[in-house]
Amino acid sequence: MPSPDAAKKREAPSLKSPSSLFPYAVFLTLIILFLSSTFLTSPASPPPPPPKEKVSRSCNLFDGRWVRDPETRKPMYDETCPFHRNAWNCLRNQRENMVTINSWRWVPKGCSLDRIDPVRFLGLMRNKNIGFVGDSLNENFLVSFLCILRAADAGAKKWKRKGAWRGAHFPKFNVTVAYHRAVLLAKYEWQPKEPTLAEGQGSKGFYRVDVDVPADDWAHINDFYDVLVFNTGHWWGSDKFPEETPLVFYQAGRPIFPPLKMLDGLRIVLENMVLHIQRKIPNKTLKFWRLQSPRHFHGGDWNQNGSCLFNEPLLDSQQQWGE
Repeated sequence: MPSPDAAKKREAPSLKSPSSLFPYAVFLTLIILFLSSTFLTSPASPPPPPPKEKVSRSCNLFDGRWVRDPETRKPMYDETCPFHRNAWNCLRNQRENMVTINSWRWVPKGCSLDRIDPVRFLGLMRNKNIGFVGDSLNENFLVSFLCILRAADAGAKKWKRKGAWRGAHFPKFNVTVAYHRAVLLAKYEWQPKEPTLAEGQGSKGFYRVDVDVPADDWAHINDFYDVLVFNTGHWWGSDKFPEETPLVFYQAGRPIFPPLKMLDGLRIVLENMVLHIQRKIPNKTLKFWRLQSPRHFHGGDWNQNGSCLFNEPLLDSQQQWGE
């Protein structure tokens, strides 16, 4: 029979440092937020315990389907979150059928996708910074992201530095998350009418796009962020830049001839922005590219009193990907 002293001596199990899992954990967490940020919206509650299941590295989290969740899970924040954009605050604006909307979740084929744990995420990101660069898709994502993370640190404060449009600092973990508005990624500005434009084009002037110059809002972030998420797409269309106010592309300070069509300009911009990132952003910074979501306006476009009245995931026949 073991002695009382021997019974008291129990070795604590060894714990693996999470640092080796940091890049993968960040990648998985960002995907979870991307797929679920639209329906995690109500009063804060104690976070669930860290997930026990391991997700296979070979699992394709993008191959799956939306399903109605039979469990009623308490959302992580409500309409009082200080990082909400008022016009997009569905709860405060009493958007109908929020219970139905919040019941949908993404289920990958053959994978276990756990709910985001803000305490675990911020713990892994301690003393690090996350930046989003792009258009309103990244901005709206950021708003939900900040509100979710605030469930782990109620002392979070608004943060707008380094050219950021909006953001927050979480002092409990010393983590900063911010958004830099750059709808084309490249620098663009309004110019008077260009004499070389064809008749009927640029009748009100034009927007000069310097394909090799990043927008001022993110041009000087350099090594501040440990993770960066980029996007652009929805602004590259005639609804944003019609013929009377077109995009005219410049490189090395001179107009590109022959003039580029819009999607050719997008390709050149992306090539040059990648070169800028490779030159100016450290290799240790994790970099992600966020794809577009389909347009889903009903009764008019975004600037024609259109609204989203859908309560279920869009069918393939309902998806609009541009012109």
